[in-house]
Amino acid sequence: MDGHRGEPAAAGLVNDFASYDAPSMQTYHALDRAFNFFNLNLFNNRLPDVHFVIHRKRGAHGYFWAEQFKHRDSGERVDEIALNPDSMGRSLPEILSTLVHEMVHLRQQHEGTPPKSGGHNKEFASMMDAVGLTPTATGAEGGKRTGRKMSHMIDPGGLFDVSCNELLATGLALPWFTNPPERAPKKKDTSKVKHTCPQCDVNAWGKLGIRLVCGECDTAMVADDAVGV
Repeated sequence: MDGHRGEPAAAGLVNDFASYDAPSMQTYHALDRAFNFFNLNLFNNRLPDVHFVIHRKRGAHGYFWAEQFKHRDSGERVDEIALNPDSMGRSLPEILSTLVHEMVHLRQQHEGTPPKSGGHNKEFASMMDAVGLTPTATGAEGGKRTGRKMSHMIDPGGLFDVSCNELLATGLALPWFTNPPERAPKKKDTSKVKHTCPQCDVNAWGKLGIRLVCGECDTAMVADDAVGV
């Protein structure tokens, strides 16, 4: 072997590759373990299997997408649960609470009535409460419980909190995550600069470098920082 993990040259190597503790296998095996554990302890083992995806989606820790995978031979379809690797540097309870959030979507898909336009309705909120997660649009206490985008809080001592601690005590780990690149500062629009009269406090907007004079007192106006767009 030259260290390159390409396509096996012989069928006899398949078992070796299947047992190799590669980073991707660590992640997906841990997610499968967590899913099965929470399915049993939070959902009475009623949820169907899903296909896990690690996928970046801006503004979301994870998402649920119904019937996105189809088996090549049988035609069977399964739902997709995705986690965002850019936010998997959070604590394990936070990551696993996102997994359970998406599992609640899975439950609603098969046992309830999900909103036709997507999002989170009162039924979803009630299902979240049942597993020890409080839905909140802001991620903090007092946020709206329903809406297009929804976060949640972990109820201290609640069903998820207790079950998560039991799972983590078994040694479950999700060591791999990504560091999103720092975005360059937004370039300022120098055609929309605020100018203020130091005498009258009158404001006007114009291109950076232009000379503006206050129409009230004939004083030269002073440019502020450019306005970002």
